[in-house]
Amino acid sequence: MRLLYIFLLSLLLSCNPKTSPKVIQGIIDLRNWNLQQDGTVELVGDWEFYWEKFLNPDDFLEKTNTLSDEKEFSDKYEKPIPFYITNPRTWKGFQMNGRTLPGHGYATYRMKILLDKIPNEKLALRIKDQAHAYKLFLNGELVVESGKVGDSFENMKPDLHPVLYAFTSDKPQLELIFHVSNFYHRVGGLRYEIKIGTEKELNLAREQKFVLDSFLFGGFFIIALYHSAIFLFRPKSKTPLFFAIFCISILFHSMVVGDRFLYYYFPDICNWDMSYKLEFLSLCFINASILSFTATLYPFDKKGSKLIYKFLLPIPILYGIFINLTKPVMFTEYLYVLDFCNIFGGLFIITQIVLAVKNKKDGSRFFLFGFLILFLCAILDIMSSRSIIVIPRLIKFGLTTMVLMQAILLAKIFTGDFLKSEILSNSLSQTNRAYSRFIPTEFLNLLEKKSILDINLGDHTQKEMTILFSDIRSFTSLSEKMTPTENFQFLNSYLNRIAPIIKANHGFIDKYIGDAIMGLFPDNSDDALLASIAMQKEIQEYNLERERMEKIPIKVGIGLHTGSLILGTIGHDERMEGTVISDAVNLASRLEGLTKHYGSNILISENTFSSLEDPTRYHFRLLDNVLVKGKADSIFVIEILDGFPDDLLTKFMDTKKDFETGNLLYKQKAFEASITFFKKVLEANPLDTATAFYLKRAEYYNAHGAPPDWEGGEVFLDK
Repeated sequence: MRLLYIFLLSLLLSCNPKTSPKVIQGIIDLRNWNLQQDGTVELVGDWEFYWEKFLNPDDFLEKTNTLSDEKEFSDKYEKPIPFYITNPRTWKGFQMNGRTLPGHGYATYRMKILLDKIPNEKLALRIKDQAHAYKLFLNGELVVESGKVGDSFENMKPDLHPVLYAFTSDKPQLELIFHVSNFYHRVGGLRYEIKIGTEKELNLAREQKFVLDSFLFGGFFIIALYHSAIFLFRPKSKTPLFFAIFCISILFHSMVVGDRFLYYYFPDICNWDMSYKLEFLSLCFINASILSFTATLYPFDKKGSKLIYKFLLPIPILYGIFINLTKPVMFTEYLYVLDFCNIFGGLFIITQIVLAVKNKKDGSRFFLFGFLILFLCAILDIMSSRSIIVIPRLIKFGLTTMVLMQAILLAKIFTGDFLKSEILSNSLSQTNRAYSRFIPTEFLNLLEKKSILDINLGDHTQKEMTILFSDIRSFTSLSEKMTPTENFQFLNSYLNRIAPIIKANHGFIDKYIGDAIMGLFPDNSDDALLASIAMQKEIQEYNLERERMEKIPIKVGIGLHTGSLILGTIGHDERMEGTVISDAVNLASRLEGLTKHYGSNILISENTFSSLEDPTRYHFRLLDNVLVKGKADSIFVIEILDGFPDDLLTKFMDTKKDFETGNLLYKQKAFEASITFFKKVLEANPLDTATAFYLKRAEYYNAHGAPPDWEGGEVFLDK
């Protein structure tokens, strides 16, 4: 981090406080700018632009009239009328005479540079590769030719060489004319920066950049080699392998963009086609390797995340195959595919890292910082390549930051106390694997024990948790129709579907009580409620399977209560077990029992409801207030409607207002009025068992009167 701050500070200190002049209507005025003292100037601004014309310097000279006919002279020597286009940018999409220009074509660019006096020092132009062949005329003389310009695909030849052209001038005014053509790529024009300055300063800047790039290339290679070695010595972990591929991909990408070192030093091997293929193939490898790296570093816990990953990963792979099979003129037309994968994949990775940070995964903050920098640079580069903004390429710096952060992260992961971890893992793995089937790992974590070997009689902890009780309704009558073997097969089939849902929502099962489950959620009540909803949806899927097998569907009631409990070990030295002691457990169990009376799927206490992070994200209704046997105060019971099939949920929500109005009248002993609302609800939703229950009681009390001490609630009965 300190190195990063020093780097940013040096950039700020090196910035010239004097604002650089801009090109205005084809002219840049440098008469108040000293190139020796004030530095180089980028020729940014509005250049003269002549579409589908190759105009020579003579075409812009004033002609002497040697003809007797003034009109004939005017027609023959009409001075070209320019349009103005902002550079650097592509001409694709430029509006001209009501026409939107395509990416393929040719044009002439022209501008003038006004100097204060005749330069007494050799000047130079720094020209990056343009799109994708050009000629440069300086003060009427052809001085630079990159590739071969032409008015068709057959007549041109592209080139990628950046150029530093040094020159002397005997005039205080410079005229630059570019002939540019493109038929090999989806966009054309003066896309990249052109700078003017002293030869000395531009050469120095190029040498400094070369040193910096060489340092970065070497760094990428060494880091890739280091993590390849880690993978070779410990191949069961794929994380270092994907990071090594990531670094090598960055290395190749950095060498074929910007100053295009690979193209410059190996022109015979790395021609124009090969250079562009390497540029985008390396992006495909970067994309695929960072996705795989993230997936192995922080494995995706949710099913949706795995599906998105499986959808995204093939895209860069297939696009890479497409690149190999086609020419740049073809595959560059479909860059939006790679852009989509970069943006959507980047957002997906960010969400996964944020979850890792939230779950306090080791090194996740380093990863998040590095990837955010990389993602920002990638977005800016995409915008720059589309001429939305005009900035230098930043992806190299984003990738460098990312590599540094991940190098720190992986060094921390793979070098920290590794030997000790291996020894402990080998000695305890088999024991812990066996005991974890009987004693949940989460139980040990709550007692702050590393393994079952550390557990002692009487160990305990007190913590507020949410307790989940679930039970299969009418299980006794269902089990009587099955053999003992079928009973066990049924229970295990059911529990194999339900138990993983509790674990996936950060809970654990404390006890199996026949067909009933007691689960604990230490972190928050939302985890318990989300697990309950997912359980009901899974049961809907299970019932469809049972119906196909001509078996009776099942219904499961779930009760949730949040409260303080003591979790610990009881028994004696020779035989002990983990248990939970709390009145809150009894209340959760009784709430589950109430689901039978009301025909509800999920009932929660007011404690659980008030501890939800955002109760409005769920569909619910206030069902009743009940008096727990042995307690002086009643509690409110809330019915959660999520988990019902969608069509039934809609009916519940449409009748919610009438139900609650009838319920309020019922509590106020206005039984006759409440009956009207309850009947209205049942007409719309005959499956509303709770309303039917209330209607029956309201009709009874309306006919016979309520008990003298009745307060509108129910009394919990012991199970």
